[in-house]
Amino acid sequence: MLTLAGAALLALAACNKTPENGTAPVDFSQYKLRVEPVITRVTETNFEQGDAIGLSVVRAGGDYAANVPLNYDGTAFSGDLNWYDDGEEACTVKAYYPYREGEALPTRFTVQQDQSKGTASSDFVSAVKENVLPSANAVAMVFKHQLSRLVVTVKNNAGADIESIVLEEFVPVANIGADLTAKVEPGAKWQPITAFCQDGKYYVIVPGQTVAPVVKVTVGGKTLSQQLVEVTLEAGKQYNVPIVVNKDKIQVVLSGEIENWNDGGDIGGEDGDLQENLEEGYITYAGTKYNVVKMKDGKWWMAQNLAYLPEGCTPATDLSAVTAGVFAPIRINADQSGAEFTTDPADVAANGYLYQAEVALGLKVGDLTSAAQAEALEGAQGICPKGWHVPTISDITGLVGKAISPIATNEDAPYYDGANGSIKLLNEDGFNMAAYGAVSIQDNTKTAGTFMGYMAAYKDHLSSGMFCGSSYAGVTYVTSGDETSGVKNLQFYGLMPMTNKASADQYTCNGTKVSYRIAGPVRCVRN
Repeated sequence: MLTLAGAALLALAACNKTPENGTAPVDFSQYKLRVEPVITRVTETNFEQGDAIGLSVVRAGGDYAANVPLNYDGTAFSGDLNWYDDGEEACTVKAYYPYREGEALPTRFTVQQDQSKGTASSDFVSAVKENVLPSANAVAMVFKHQLSRLVVTVKNNAGADIESIVLEEFVPVANIGADLTAKVEPGAKWQPITAFCQDGKYYVIVPGQTVAPVVKVTVGGKTLSQQLVEVTLEAGKQYNVPIVVNKDKIQVVLSGEIENWNDGGDIGGEDGDLQENLEEGYITYAGTKYNVVKMKDGKWWMAQNLAYLPEGCTPATDLSAVTAGVFAPIRINADQSGAEFTTDPADVAANGYLYQAEVALGLKVGDLTSAAQAEALEGAQGICPKGWHVPTISDITGLVGKAISPIATNEDAPYYDGANGSIKLLNEDGFNMAAYGAVSIQDNTKTAGTFMGYMAAYKDHLSSGMFCGSSYAGVTYVTSGDETSGVKNLQFYGLMPMTNKASADQYTCNGTKVSYRIAGPVRCVRN
């Protein structure tokens, strides 16, 4: 049976290479189609022998395979399915758990009414990956929860053991789309759902829906109930339901804070207290006040760089500290001959800290060892407050329009001036963007970094920089092209402000690729 502490991640893929020098093409039909799980700090999967996923392969001419079971043997998923022989034709691979017999992918899924024995059979997870080529290697697929989970925590003052917790008013049926996403079935009847108890917490999985649920607690032979306010549950999200049980009544509050279930709550920053005062233009996070602004892309952005220190981190002021994770901000030195670190509290408050990508995304330096892990960090909360995340490439192009190739320019972005993302336009709407510099560390083989941002032609201010992002952009290996040699560098898409122009109205801010050991500022985006 599958147990998920966060989103399931299956990996790893590699494109085939067409033989050269006139040799015959490789016949990939001799290879089994395999799926191999990978465990990371951010997404944790515990598969057990005998677990099965349903897999379909779609080629340009139609289905090559439809709803074929692959079974877990302790190290990988495999079955009787072989690849097709044409190694140059890409396909779309679709997979889901738990497997259901049939001639096609499921179009309907119903959670168990009694989940008291466990929630695994009610947890529909799926993945779709396009442009996959046949290979002797396994296929990397990031699985996501398509339903919602409620976690009931109980403070029991009743003087007797809790016998059961039941949640009412939830529709248990979801329609499954062609992309394997799930939506609650319109018009379906609600059913009471009995929760599963583990380590003192109670779990229920249901389709995402808008509902005013009722919680019923049976304790000491008496059933107490309380109706909650109406709430909209989103796919892949986890909601906390704290309960205080007294002898004659219960008090229930459905938490407005939503955790990214795919990340399993194992991302840094979630323990920092958050108070949102959006109408007044600020939030307070971990005791620090940050200005925020709703931009014309419709999203709330921090209008200040993050100055949050994860537990155990001390900002480095030494360029040889290439795995420090967090660096102090930098500034132009007194004689304007270069950049330097600054620990002045005023500079920290104004400019925030500089973070290497792994720390910005909630990990520790050295945790990322594969492209599959990096891909799974798309939209991660990281060190941002709950309900906020490290920007994705979609956030970036939706804001400034332009990014480095192969990302297409979004000419409809509100701060794209026809040539670049414009700092002038951003700041007119309160974004407060500047070039804050960065610590440049090219890859994980380097023993020292360099300051980024000083240019002799613009010696009065830092004139470039790089901001961290969460969308995977690329990988290089110790031996070029040889995955087995180990990762040398990973890249994420981030922001690059440039103020190396004679006039401030020419300053630019576009999307760029940022090596994961570079240390740059972080701006969080509200989910």
